[in-house]
Formats: sequence, structure tokens, C-alpha cells
Amino acid sequence: MSDKNRSLGRFLKKVFFVDLIQGLAITLPYTFSKTITLRYPDDEKWIPYKRFRGLHTLNKNKDGKELCVGCELCQKACPTQCITVIPGEDKTGKGISDRIGYRWEIDLLRCMYCGLCEDACPTEALKLGREYELAGFSVQRQIRTKDELLNPQEIPVDFEGGVIVKARLVTDDKGIKVKADMSVQKKWW
Repeated sequence: MSDKNRSLGRFLKKVFFVDLIQGLAITLPYTFSKTITLRYPDDEKWIPYKRFRGLHTLNKNKDGKELCVGCELCQKACPTQCITVIPGEDKTGKGISDRIGYRWEIDLLRCMYCGLCEDACPTEALKLGREYELAGFSVQRQIRTKDELLNPQEIPVDFEGGVIVKARLVTDDKGIKVKADMSVQKKWW
């Protein structure tokens, strides 16, 4: 092909906006397709799958007794040393044995959510839950104590997850929280 034909082809491409039309041919169908953007946190919230590793929980048995026996295995298994367990005697009868975790704290800023603490727990007292909204207004808020972790999380354990549910914003003394309505849900993707 000669230089004259090449320059004529380039000229016609510029005059008829061929490159622009090719680009629009790719992007135009997306303009009319359904969006996958979530209206989070105002209207929707994603509920993670069961295997998701989020905020830790300390569990109780069916009788309401704490399962943590203060063995400190979770503290020893933690590669970042973010867990502090101080064992103590149970004189109140709130534990499953005569020994409980008297003081139990976790520093969420240092935690890497690897699940090694969960694997090391012999009584299944420690689980990584599905709560992923962990932002706070202060560094002190990122250190969670035993009392906070004993409270049940809003997502039930047997709930499958991987869905989008209706949500609403709730303000309380600890800050802003997104509350999920599990009755109205749709599949993710």
C-alpha cells in the first residue's frame, strides 16, 4: 500500500470518527443494562457467606454458660499477638468449667483475621463472625473486650449468606450502625 493510500485512509478515519464509533459500540450496551451498584448503607447491605472471617465472637452453650475456659491457646496461636487472655476461677457459675477467661481482649487494628485462634480453641468458644463494619471514631474502639464479644451478632449462625438485604441506618451512643432486615433479600449476582 502506498503512502498516498495510507494518508487517505487516516484522513477518512478522522473525518468519519471511526475510532469514536468503535469505542461507543463497546460502551453503549452498558448504558442500557441493569446496574449492579449497591445503595449501601442507605438501602442495601451485603450479608457475607458462612465462611467469611469478620469480627470475633465468644460463644455460650445452650444453658447460657461461657464456653471459654481461659486456656490461652488462642493467644499463643495468634501470629500478631493481638489477643490477651487472663484466666481466672469461676466462682459465679457462668462458665462451663471452674476456670474462665477472666479478661479477654482483642486488638482489631493488629488482627489479620487469619482464623488461627479459631482453629486453636478446644471448646469452640471463639469464632470469627460475619460482621465486617468495624470502623470507629477512636483507636480505643478497636480494642474489643469480653463483654462486647459475648453479645450475639445480628446475623444468625445458620443463615447461608451471599445475599443482599434491605438495610437502614441507626444512630446510637457508639456511632452509626447499619441494621439489616433479613426478611427482604435478593441473591448477589
